Amino acid sequence: MRFFPIFPYSVGFLEKKKSGYRISEKFTGKNGDKRMAKKVTLQDIADQIGVTKVSVSKAINNQPGIGESLREQILKTAKQMGYVKVQHTKERKDYKFALICAKRFFLEDETFYTTIYYYINKRCAEKGFALSCFVINDQEEVSGKLPMQLLTESFDGIFIAGEFQKNFLMILNTLCGAKVAIDFYKPDLNMDSVVVDNYYTGFTVANYLIRKGHRHIGFVGSIQDTSSICDRYFGYLKALMLHGLPVRQDWHITNNDYLTGRYSSVNPLPEDLPTAFICHCDKAALILSQQLRERGVRIPEDVSLISFDNTNICNLLSPKLTSVEIDRKQIAYCSVNQMLHRIQHPDAPPQKIYLGSKLIERESVWESAQIEE
Repeated sequence: MRFFPIFPYSVGFLEKKKSGYRISEKFTGKNGDKRMAKKVTLQDIADQIGVTKVSVSKAINNQPGIGESLREQILKTAKQMGYVKVQHTKERKDYKFALICAKRFFLEDETFYTTIYYYINKRCAEKGFALSCFVINDQEEVSGKLPMQLLTESFDGIFIAGEFQKNFLMILNTLCGAKVAIDFYKPDLNMDSVVVDNYYTGFTVANYLIRKGHRHIGFVGSIQDTSSICDRYFGYLKALMLHGLPVRQDWHITNNDYLTGRYSSVNPLPEDLPTAFICHCDKAALILSQQLRERGVRIPEDVSLISFDNTNICNLLSPKLTSVEIDRKQIAYCSVNQMLHRIQHPDAPPQKIYLGSKLIERESVWESAQIEE
């Protein structure tokens, strides 16, 4: 007769085989609950999907740095494999957030920031968080006047959607709570930011036109307005310089007022036009197209247009506008994830999250074979 020691959780069922005894794969606790023979690790999940362990860790711990579709795939796979995360603390369900945006960005017909707000609000609602939205007009921005609710109530975090003047941003930065800048960054402000890689995107768009045969390319947008426009311009400038193409100041034009957000065609166009313009946004391309037509310039036969944001304006223009698609849903969800990360890691260095983009080709760029050198 053989005796085996008894433990609170047995090592396993002993099954008699011809060759002796072996431990079965089923484990039973003292209350009859079955335990897996092998603990599922982050590496197991990574191997199952074909990604890195770091990506799995970011998804499991709700950290930025991976796409939402991959995050959802990882979480789904982890659940299917029976992964159990050790919970040290439960995530709060009563966070109270604010989103603040300039009126020139929020109430225009491009709907770029209103769409971002929609998805931030959607994600907060899914998680049970409260979100208040504040729209600041140009007079309030210049005077540094904050909404009374921001001053009298306590918010766990503030989303700053779109770039304000520096003095107003400094005032916002004095408020309590975590901060996430959306679609801009300021090196001298100690806050996280979620942005598109505008420098690379500007470089890519200019190279796209060069491949189409364009050698004379202008730019629409003031580099003083926002970090996004500035980065797009210098990406465009790099492409031109690397190809030895002319950079002419009269081909760099502005057709909007930064503070009010109003666009107009009051600034005259140069007599000698380039064969293509890169516009900092779809609205700028719309105004420029009207100005070109008034002068009898054909689009795209005489001047091609390309822009950023891929808003509803693109399909309203004739010809339809080629534009860079920026995933506003991804910006929104990454912003929420970054906000939660900042709250959980308040002493971590500021992070800049770069997102990609995609060019949507339509009808506003002329084919290279038809461009006269």
